[in-house]
This record gives sequence, structure tokens and C-alpha cells, in this order.
Amino acid sequence: MTIEIRRATPGDLTAVLGMVEEYCAADGHRFDPGTAIAGVGPLLADDRYGMIWLAHDGDRPEGYAVVSWGWSIEVGGLDVVLDEIYVRHRGNGIGGRLLETVELDCRARDVRRIFMETERPNDRARRLYERHGYVADTSIWMSKELT
Repeated sequence: MTIEIRRATPGDLTAVLGMVEEYCAADGHRFDPGTAIAGVGPLLADDRYGMIWLAHDGDRPEGYAVVSWGWSIEVGGLDVVLDEIYVRHRGNGIGGRLLETVELDCRARDVRRIFMETERPNDRARRLYERHGYVADTSIWMSKELT
């Protein structure tokens, strides 16, 4: 397997949506194509809201990472949410490479902090993140759907 990682483009929409559906199934989330297109499309068009990094082996997509931009008074500037990271074949270092790519790009943009959230039972993902220097926060994220 020869993995290359690049910025996803509008031409990757179908491939990314297929993996988003797989991600939802793996995490037990409902997949809605319309919501997924509304979420993915602008990230492929430009970097106004964030971006998607695509890992691929030749023309076969193997994973992706999504970051969205934020701003924080607490850290004094730009922060990002690592919104999703998904790898089809785990254990091959693809997730780590995606994380490294995200971090390099964030450093170049002077991002001050990367946030992420994991599902409580997803210990495997947290072990990956810990190996890459991420630590569990004491914060509790809360949310409210507005639609």
C-alpha cells in the first residue's frame, strides 16, 4: 500500500461521501446524504470554513480528515476542530499520517490549538491521539441542534 495524502477537491465529492457514510455506520450515527453534501461541499470548494485531507492508494480513497476553523479568546487566536478522521483499513499508520498532515498545515496557518471529540467507547482512537501528543481535556462539550 502506497498512501499519499492531499487536499480533497470538488472532484472527490463521491469518494468522500462514501467514506462519510462508512464513518457514520462505524460510529453508529445516522447518515443523511443531503446533510453530508451540505457539510462536505463547502469544504471541498475552498478553505473558508475548513478543509478535508484525503488519504489514497492510487485512485482508491483510504481515509480522510476534516478540520473546521474557529477562533478562541482563550488561546489568543485561531483554533480548529478536527471534526472527523476516518480510515478504512486501520493499523497501517494512515490515521497517524493524516494527523501529521493536519498538524503541519495548522502550524503553517498559525493555529494555536486543535480540538477533537471522540465517542466514549472509542478507546482505540484515543490511544492513537495520545500517541500523537493529544491529551484529554477536563471540559465537557455540550451541544444544541438549531435545525
